[in-house]
Amino acid sequence: MKNKKSGKLTLIAVSIIALIALTAVFTVSCNTATQEAAETTAAQETVEETMAAETTATETTVAETTAAEVPFEGQSLIISGSTTLLEVSNSWAEAFMAKLGGEVTVNGGGSGVGIADLINGANDLGNSSRKIKDEELETAKSAGVEVKEYVVLYDGIAVIVSKNIEVSELSIQQLSDIYTGKITNWSDVGGPDTEIVAVARDSASGTGEYFLERVVMLKKTVEDNDYSELCLRLQSNADIVNQVSGNENCIGYIGLGYLESAASGSNTVAVVAEDADSGIVASVDSVKDGSYPISRELYVYANSNKMSEIATAFVDFMLSDEGQIIGEDSGFVSIK
Repeated sequence: MKNKKSGKLTLIAVSIIALIALTAVFTVSCNTATQEAAETTAAQETVEETMAAETTATETTVAETTAAEVPFEGQSLIISGSTTLLEVSNSWAEAFMAKLGGEVTVNGGGSGVGIADLINGANDLGNSSRKIKDEELETAKSAGVEVKEYVVLYDGIAVIVSKNIEVSELSIQQLSDIYTGKITNWSDVGGPDTEIVAVARDSASGTGEYFLERVVMLKKTVEDNDYSELCLRLQSNADIVNQVSGNENCIGYIGLGYLESAASGSNTVAVVAEDADSGIVASVDSVKDGSYPISRELYVYANSNKMSEIATAFVDFMLSDEGQIIGEDSGFVSIK
């Protein structure tokens, strides 16, 4: 009997020891699993933190790079004036904004308007197809404006006539006589027996001012000469192109940059200079080599007392190789 009871006690003891061992193993396994899970979570958090830091750094770098590439984002620039420079200025503005940012607004109105806007503080840069006048400089000075002048391109003023007028060339003197009203019939200059419709620019136009002094007033040697009251005065180069192309018997003048658009609806007339025997047709080459007699400089005016960073950068862009190529593509002549 004692042996049986002893065996039972031994079996119970062994079972208890096994249970304790199993519990210990289970506890160790749970602790290990918990530790491994914690370590995994910590590792994941570290990876996520690293990735987040790298993403933030990347975004910061991209933002810094973008800011460096478009330094004038959020800044604005207003340009107004000469319609001769209107299209090329728009081309400059588009290229500038794409490259350097900012918002550039270009308006026309004529050279006189551009200079007046500069004096009145209504623009940042004034386009002009003529040199600023002494009286405008005096007005600017009185208003506290320190005028700074930039020559940005060269231009020629082409003479065009309606398609029905087959006159190949005209002298400066003949052009003067036409625009002062001394010659009123095309037959007097080798054309058909029909009345001449002379089309000119209005008084706000730098092109009109230049043509008046260079051609109508014969380089200002006949200062009493003026446009005839019969002249049809228009506001822009485009208006003159449309008038001459859309009607018969007309003569007009336009900036070189508008010659291509006028080609299909009008004829270009060669101009004979005072000291020449034959006429020269307006072109980039004839303006560049100085052989075309009605050519000039084109200007941009700024107030050096109030010139913003974006205005300075825009002027630099116009005068750069890229800006001058845009000018040539627009039909003008580079200053370089």
